[in-house]
Amino acid sequence: MDVATILDAPKSAIRQTWWKTVSADGLPGVQFNEPAGDPGLFGPGSAIWYVHSDVVCLIGGLSGLLLGALHQPTMHGTNQHSSYSDDPLARLGRTASFVNAMTYGSVPVIDKTCDMVRKMHNRVNGEMPDGRPYDANSDDQLIWTAMTQAYSVMRGHLRYHPKPLSGVRIDEYYSQYAQFAIKLGATKPVPATRSEVADYFATMRPLLTFAEETAELADFFRRPFGPDPVSKAGSLVIMRAAFDTMPEWAQRLYGIRSPSKVSAVPKAIDSRLTRRSAKLLMGTLRWGLGEPYIQVEARQRAVATPA
Repeated sequence: MDVATILDAPKSAIRQTWWKTVSADGLPGVQFNEPAGDPGLFGPGSAIWYVHSDVVCLIGGLSGLLLGALHQPTMHGTNQHSSYSDDPLARLGRTASFVNAMTYGSVPVIDKTCDMVRKMHNRVNGEMPDGRPYDANSDDQLIWTAMTQAYSVMRGHLRYHPKPLSGVRIDEYYSQYAQFAIKLGATKPVPATRSEVADYFATMRPLLTFAEETAELADFFRRPFGPDPVSKAGSLVIMRAAFDTMPEWAQRLYGIRSPSKVSAVPKAIDSRLTRRSAKLLMGTLRWGLGEPYIQVEARQRAVATPA
């Protein structure tokens, strides 16, 4: 028996565990095979294809979720109309399905997906106890959700990817992710460069707070999740890395301190140990997963001759 055959079993186990975790529930109608010759919004070779093809997006995406939860109207609206604790894997699956559709889908798939999400957002509106409104279709919340994800995924990418983007390619990524908010209906300017993103967060920081609902979310994500013991163990590493990937000003709001100081939720994080563990886990997942089948199908569709 050759080495390749021996390695098939652990690679297959990694793939099954990974896809069972991140694909627990997808949006209907999302596919990547048709129509032939349609590159979607970005196409092969784009910065966003490159970034989103790597497993580290899971760390970045969860870090973005935690960062987004510091905005009370967004967190309250999410909490009132859905629950992470009911089925966290299903929610993760739907979010991943939306990002994949926008990144790799054909134009008809993207249009259908955006229409579906806008209709879902129509139900997410109301008032907070203090009278402040929240509306998932508003410019402010569409842009906040997109920017916290793009910014956090890029921070994770720069920290953990073996060959990260640099320079204008990072700006390209931000300009492409800005299309997510625009396609969902944002009419205000969406930050689309590194400097614009930095300015945006400088403007938003005074509006952020660590509220009770944010604390509940943080406490929930300190617990392991996944369909089996292996994925649960990996989730602990990934969540520690997600907290650690947030910028220092956000970590301070969460009460993350050095081990020698008193900390709030979550417990103090040892950054060096967390990053070493996460790099080892990311390397193992890359080895086991290879190129995402979604990207393979999308590339084949994009370069195919139109019917």
